[in-house]
Amino acid sequence: MKAKRAAALLMSAVMAGSLMSFIPVQAEEQEIVEIFWQFPSQSEVGEGFYRMEDALNEMMEKDIGVHVTFVPTGLMESQQDATLMISSGEQLDVCMTAFTSLSALVEKGLILPLDEYTDLIPDIMEYAPVKTAGCYYQGHLYGLPTCADQVYNMYGYLMKKQYADKYGFEADDDRIYTLEELGEMFDTVAAGEGEGFYMFAPWNNTYEPLNYAYFPCCMLTGSYSGGVLMLNRDFKDLTVYNFFETEEYKHLCELTYDWAQKGYIAPDAAIDSEYGSRAYQDNYLGNFGYVEPTSDMVDTSGWNQEMVQFKTVAPHIKSIGCAINWNVPITSAHPDKAVEAINYLIKNVDAANLVQYGFEGEEYEVVEDDGTHQVIKYLSDDVLSLPYVNPYGLWGNRFEMFQVYPAPIDRMARLLACQEQIPDERIVAAMGYSFDTSSVSAEIAAVETVMEQYCQSFNAGSLNPEEALPEFIDALKAAGIEKIIEEDQRQLDAWAAEQK
Repeated sequence: MKAKRAAALLMSAVMAGSLMSFIPVQAEEQEIVEIFWQFPSQSEVGEGFYRMEDALNEMMEKDIGVHVTFVPTGLMESQQDATLMISSGEQLDVCMTAFTSLSALVEKGLILPLDEYTDLIPDIMEYAPVKTAGCYYQGHLYGLPTCADQVYNMYGYLMKKQYADKYGFEADDDRIYTLEELGEMFDTVAAGEGEGFYMFAPWNNTYEPLNYAYFPCCMLTGSYSGGVLMLNRDFKDLTVYNFFETEEYKHLCELTYDWAQKGYIAPDAAIDSEYGSRAYQDNYLGNFGYVEPTSDMVDTSGWNQEMVQFKTVAPHIKSIGCAINWNVPITSAHPDKAVEAINYLIKNVDAANLVQYGFEGEEYEVVEDDGTHQVIKYLSDDVLSLPYVNPYGLWGNRFEMFQVYPAPIDRMARLLACQEQIPDERIVAAMGYSFDTSSVSAEIAAVETVMEQYCQSFNAGSLNPEEALPEFIDALKAAGIEKIIEEDQRQLDAWAAEQK
């Protein structure tokens, strides 16, 4: 399937008409306005952060008449932090929704619809149409994607090459590995490395088991609370399932529990606050997560060493929403300039590279340049020691921005080529569907509370599924998950009927 076909399919479901032409306004002709913008960060920001902010403002004040003040926040705490600021009446012009549904912010009346500002986002609409279309709720645009990049998904396991070589593991990019096959590798490594050597570090601030690397499924509310489409069974099946009641989830819980019993997962993994960087340490083999079409494209900048990838989930398109997006709160003093600023970071590659990578000669050097694209290399093997570091690739037009050594200079072109080869059979049939959660918002909150009590522990293998899984399912049902799924199924069926 061609990328344009995916974009057209999704956009036709939620939008019609053409965009107004965008005419930039010179800053000299208007007053400079200040906007406050949430900035996702893993730790306290330093002097380099403020130099980046000053340099960005030199550009934005001149080009669009905006002075931005970034408000650092944890990625997964961003929505909670934004809610506190908005509730107290503080000016906040751009906030973030991460790995959850827009519905919570919309239903609480915390963010503004952006339909009237679509003439200010021509570059977002051009470079990220599929992601933008996934930011609609109840027919209105409430979010904008943080960056423009490919829309397909592919997951697996990244292993440190020193151990792959030591134990004779060779990855085949044309093969999809099972978790049982990876488990056999874990057995071999554990026998050689001994106690206290771990195979992966499960994320414990989201509910996704193995960082999506188990099998493809599609969450219909940005969370498992609203049910899922089991894409591993059939991408065209529109049956909504309780993910936690499936045989697949039970099998996964049994597997992670077995791994934990063998010592492959750290005993405190479910509550470890350093999970994000833990797998980089010397006593870890690797981690589950996103992988690349070919091994030579693997981004090793965070690992500071060569990695070998083992694919567990083949390429597919599952998104009907945008996992991480920007929103404009009701306490924004300048919603129009906020939207224009978001578009600016997609449009202006130099600005996006600045926010993402910092300064040439201080954080990185250019090691390859073909006149259009560049590959950079960080000036320290320990990226965290640099004056400025941005841990998340959430900014700008990734098709045009720097690639990080040793990634090939044509990495994005190759990613798009992979996307174009994805067949219709691996594209979710619910593309464009949006679940209106207003009638079951109380049940969703209750279900999420139950999930918070169990999910991370199951993902870390610290609960025996034989005993705890039936308790978990009963608690979910008592909280109302069946009512949520029934309502989701009703709306999805009605939506599907309208598409015929």
